[in-house]
Amino acid sequence: MVTFSIFQAPARGSLKRRRALSYARRLAAALCAGLAVLFGLQAVLATIETSPVVVAVNPIRRGATIGAEDVQAVAMPAGALGPSMVEETADVVGGIAQIDIAAGDAITVHMARNAPLAPTGTTVIAVRLASSPDELLPGDEVSLVSAVGCDGTDCMLAENALVMGVKGRGAGGDDGDDSGGSSSLASVYGDDAKTVSCAMKPEDAAKVMELQEAGAVIAVMR
Repeated sequence: MVTFSIFQAPARGSLKRRRALSYARRLAAALCAGLAVLFGLQAVLATIETSPVVVAVNPIRRGATIGAEDVQAVAMPAGALGPSMVEETADVVGGIAQIDIAAGDAITVHMARNAPLAPTGTTVIAVRLASSPDELLPGDEVSLVSAVGCDGTDCMLAENALVMGVKGRGAGGDDGDDSGGSSSLASVYGDDAKTVSCAMKPEDAAKVMELQEAGAVIAVMR
Protein backbone atom coordinates (compact mmCIF):
# COMPACT_ATOMS: atom_id res chain seq x y z
CA MET A 1 0.00 0.00 0.00
CA VAL A 2 1.25 3.46 -0.89
CA THR A 3 0.39 6.35 1.38
CA PHE A 4 1.10 10.00 0.75
CA SER A 5 0.18 13.44 2.04
CA ILE A 6 -0.62 16.53 0.03
CA PHE A 7 1.16 18.73 2.61
CA GLN A 8 4.54 17.22 3.09
CA ALA A 9 7.15 18.95 5.21
CA PRO A 10 10.02 20.11 3.08
CA ALA A 11 13.21 18.18 3.42
CA ARG A 12 15.68 19.53 5.91
CA GLY A 13 17.76 22.26 4.35
CA SER A 14 15.58 22.45 1.24
CA LEU A 15 14.86 25.75 -0.54
CA LYS A 16 11.18 25.52 0.35
CA ARG A 17 11.96 25.17 4.04
CA ARG A 18 14.35 28.12 3.97
CA ARG A 19 11.72 30.30 2.29
CA ALA A 20 9.12 29.31 4.88
CA LEU A 21 11.46 30.20 7.73
CA SER A 22 12.34 33.52 6.10
CA TYR A 23 8.65 34.39 5.68
CA ALA A 24 7.95 33.52 9.31
CA ARG A 25 10.81 35.73 10.47
CA ARG A 26 9.57 38.66 8.37
CA LEU A 27 6.03 38.21 9.70
CA ALA A 28 7.26 38.13 13.29
CA ALA A 29 9.36 41.25 12.71
CA ALA A 30 6.39 43.10 11.23
CA LEU A 31 4.20 42.14 14.18
CA CYS A 32 6.85 43.28 16.65
CA ALA A 33 7.25 46.59 14.80
CA GLY A 34 3.48 47.15 14.84
CA LEU A 35 3.26 46.45 18.55
CA ALA A 36 6.18 48.80 19.19
CA VAL A 37 4.44 51.61 17.28
CA LEU A 38 1.18 50.96 19.14
CA PHE A 39 2.83 51.02 22.56
CA GLY A 40 4.80 54.12 21.58
CA LEU A 41 1.65 56.00 20.57
CA GLN A 42 -0.03 55.01 23.81
CA ALA A 43 2.95 56.29 25.77
CA VAL A 44 2.92 59.61 23.89
CA LEU A 45 -0.82 60.07 24.38
CA ALA A 46 -0.43 59.29 28.06
CA THR A 47 2.10 62.09 28.43
CA ILE A 48 0.00 64.79 26.68
CA GLU A 49 -0.72 67.45 29.29
CA THR A 50 -4.37 68.24 29.91
CA SER A 51 -5.99 71.06 31.80
CA PRO A 52 -9.51 71.61 33.17
CA VAL A 53 -11.74 74.03 31.28
CA VAL A 54 -15.15 75.27 32.40
CA VAL A 55 -17.88 74.78 29.78
CA ALA A 56 -21.57 75.65 29.82
CA VAL A 57 -23.94 72.73 30.41
CA ASN A 58 -27.09 74.78 29.82
CA PRO A 59 -27.71 77.88 27.70
CA ILE A 60 -27.07 81.01 29.79
CA ARG A 61 -28.66 84.31 28.85
CA ARG A 62 -26.89 87.64 29.01
CA GLY A 63 -27.48 89.23 32.42
CA ALA A 64 -28.36 85.94 34.12
CA THR A 65 -26.69 84.70 37.28
CA ILE A 66 -24.60 81.61 36.52
CA GLY A 67 -25.58 78.67 38.72
CA ALA A 68 -23.57 75.59 39.69
CA GLU A 69 -25.86 73.48 37.52
CA ASP A 70 -25.08 75.59 34.45
CA VAL A 71 -21.36 74.78 34.16
CA GLN A 72 -18.89 71.95 34.58
CA ALA A 73 -15.13 71.46 34.25
CA VAL A 74 -13.81 69.11 31.54
CA ALA A 75 -10.25 68.03 30.68
CA MET A 76 -8.81 69.28 27.41
CA PRO A 77 -5.30 69.24 25.87
CA ALA A 78 -3.41 72.15 27.37
CA GLY A 79 -1.96 73.13 24.00
CA ALA A 80 -5.43 73.87 22.63
CA LEU A 81 -6.35 76.30 25.41
CA GLY A 82 -6.03 80.05 25.50
CA PRO A 83 -4.87 82.11 28.49
CA SER A 84 -8.37 83.50 29.07
CA MET A 85 -10.05 80.11 29.63
CA VAL A 86 -11.60 79.60 33.08
CA GLU A 87 -10.36 76.47 34.87
CA GLU A 88 -12.48 76.40 38.05
CA THR A 89 -16.28 76.47 38.18
CA ALA A 90 -16.05 78.42 41.44
CA ASP A 91 -14.62 81.32 39.44
CA VAL A 92 -17.88 81.81 37.49
CA VAL A 93 -20.68 80.37 39.67
CA GLY A 94 -22.66 83.29 41.05
CA GLY A 95 -21.27 85.63 38.40
CA ILE A 96 -23.23 87.59 35.83
CA ALA A 97 -23.13 86.46 32.18
CA GLN A 98 -21.95 89.34 29.99
CA ILE A 99 -23.12 87.69 26.74
CA ASP A 100 -25.44 84.89 25.67
CA ILE A 101 -23.58 81.60 26.24
CA ALA A 102 -24.61 78.45 24.37
CA ALA A 103 -24.48 74.98 25.88
CA GLY A 104 -21.05 73.48 25.21
CA ASP A 105 -19.25 76.82 24.95
CA ALA A 106 -15.98 77.14 26.86
CA ILE A 107 -16.15 79.98 29.40
CA THR A 108 -13.58 82.76 29.23
CA VAL A 109 -12.86 85.39 31.85
CA HIS A 110 -14.58 88.01 29.68
CA MET A 111 -17.91 86.15 29.60
CA ALA A 112 -18.77 86.63 33.27
CA ARG A 113 -18.10 89.03 36.10
CA ASN A 114 -18.79 88.94 39.80
CA ALA A 115 -22.20 89.90 41.08
CA PRO A 116 -22.06 93.43 42.50
CA LEU A 117 -21.96 94.25 46.20
CA ALA A 118 -23.49 97.47 47.50
CA PRO A 119 -20.65 99.81 48.51
CA THR A 120 -20.40 100.87 52.15
CA GLY A 121 -22.54 103.91 52.87
CA THR A 122 -25.07 103.25 50.10
CA THR A 123 -28.65 102.01 50.10
CA VAL A 124 -30.41 99.84 47.55
CA ILE A 125 -33.79 100.92 46.19
CA ALA A 126 -36.05 99.88 43.32
CA VAL A 127 -36.05 102.40 40.48
CA ARG A 128 -38.81 102.44 37.87
CA LEU A 129 -37.26 103.40 34.57
CA ALA A 130 -38.86 105.02 31.55
CA SER A 131 -35.77 104.08 29.55
CA SER A 132 -35.35 100.45 28.48
CA PRO A 133 -33.30 98.39 30.97
CA ASP A 134 -32.55 95.67 28.41
CA GLU A 135 -28.92 96.71 27.98
CA LEU A 136 -28.27 97.07 31.71
CA LEU A 137 -26.38 94.39 33.60
CA PRO A 138 -25.76 94.00 37.33
CA GLY A 139 -22.50 95.79 38.05
CA ASP A 140 -23.07 98.60 35.53
CA GLU A 141 -22.73 102.17 36.77
CA VAL A 142 -25.38 104.61 35.58
CA SER A 143 -26.56 108.15 36.15
CA LEU A 144 -30.24 108.54 37.02
CA VAL A 145 -31.91 111.58 35.52
CA SER A 146 -35.45 112.90 36.01
CA ALA A 147 -37.32 114.13 32.95
CA VAL A 148 -39.78 116.27 34.93
CA GLY A 149 -40.13 117.97 38.28
CA CYS A 150 -36.67 119.53 38.34
CA ASP A 151 -34.77 122.50 36.98
CA GLY A 152 -31.20 122.63 35.68
CA THR A 153 -28.72 120.48 37.56
CA ASP A 154 -31.43 119.22 39.89
CA CYS A 155 -32.46 116.83 37.09
CA MET A 156 -29.45 114.68 38.01
CA LEU A 157 -30.86 112.45 40.73
CA ALA A 158 -27.90 110.11 41.16
CA GLU A 159 -24.60 110.46 39.36
CA ASN A 160 -23.09 107.12 40.41
CA ALA A 161 -25.79 104.50 40.84
CA LEU A 162 -24.69 100.85 40.80
CA VAL A 163 -27.10 98.44 39.11
CA MET A 164 -27.70 95.50 41.46
CA GLY A 165 -30.32 93.64 39.45
CA VAL A 166 -32.92 93.85 36.70
CA LYS A 167 -36.27 92.40 37.71
CA GLY A 168 -37.59 89.54 35.59
CA ARG A 169 -34.25 88.44 34.15
CA GLY A 170 -33.10 84.88 34.78
CA ALA A 171 -30.91 82.07 33.48
CA GLY A 172 -32.32 80.84 30.18
CA GLY A 173 -35.76 82.15 31.03
CA ASP A 174 -38.02 85.06 30.22
CA ASP A 175 -36.30 88.36 30.75
CA GLY A 176 -39.58 90.10 31.48
CA ASP A 177 -39.26 92.48 28.57
CA ASP A 178 -42.28 94.55 27.57
CA SER A 179 -43.22 93.30 24.12
CA GLY A 180 -45.93 95.92 23.75
CA GLY A 181 -43.47 98.75 23.28
CA SER A 182 -45.86 101.38 24.73
CA SER A 183 -44.14 104.64 25.67
CA SER A 184 -46.79 106.05 27.98
CA LEU A 185 -45.81 106.50 31.63
CA ALA A 186 -48.77 104.43 32.79
CA SER A 187 -47.65 101.50 30.66
CA VAL A 188 -43.97 101.87 31.55
CA TYR A 189 -44.51 102.19 35.28
CA GLY A 190 -47.05 99.40 35.31
CA ASP A 191 -44.45 96.97 33.94
CA ASP A 192 -42.44 95.25 36.69
CA ALA A 193 -39.79 94.24 34.16
CA LYS A 194 -38.66 97.86 34.04
CA THR A 195 -37.86 97.92 37.75
CA VAL A 196 -34.13 98.04 38.38
CA SER A 197 -32.54 97.84 41.83
CA CYS A 198 -29.70 100.31 42.30
CA ALA A 199 -27.28 101.10 45.10
CA MET A 200 -26.68 104.82 45.70
CA LYS A 201 -26.06 107.40 48.38
CA PRO A 202 -28.99 107.90 50.79
CA GLU A 203 -29.51 111.53 49.70
CA ASP A 204 -29.66 110.43 46.05
CA ALA A 205 -32.11 107.68 46.94
CA ALA A 206 -34.40 110.23 48.61
CA LYS A 207 -34.48 112.33 45.43
CA VAL A 208 -35.15 109.32 43.24
CA MET A 209 -38.04 108.11 45.41
CA GLU A 210 -39.58 111.58 45.44
CA LEU A 211 -39.28 112.43 41.76
CA GLN A 212 -40.00 109.03 40.22
CA GLU A 213 -43.56 109.48 41.51
CA ALA A 214 -43.84 112.73 39.55
CA GLY A 215 -42.52 111.56 36.20
CA ALA A 216 -40.10 109.53 34.18
CA VAL A 217 -36.64 108.54 35.39
CA ILE A 218 -34.08 107.43 32.84
CA ALA A 219 -30.76 105.66 33.27
CA VAL A 220 -27.68 106.89 31.39
CA MET A 221 -24.72 104.54 31.01
CA ARG A 222 -21.46 105.91 32.39
